[in-house]
Amino acid sequence: NTKFNIIYFDAFSPEKQPHLWTAEIFRNMHNLLKEDGFLVTYCAKGVVKRTLKSIGYEVETLDGPPGKREMTRANKKGS
Repeated sequence: NTKFNIIYFDAFSPEKQPHLWTAEIFRNMHNLLKEDGFLVTYCAKGVVKRTLKSIGYEVETLDGPPGKREMTRANKKGS
């Protein structure tokens, strides 16, 4: 029954660990988030953003940390 405000998803890239970047994995994390909770990841690939959107996240691209151009923040919007 535990719900989280934020999930920091730092798996290796979708090419290196594709089994961690599936709609099922992102749906499970969506279910673990509180309303208006966030998932953040250094991955900014279009396929990942489209998958997050298809599940119901509101997705935005943020400036990345040093060495990364962009990162992704996905918000579980409250009803």
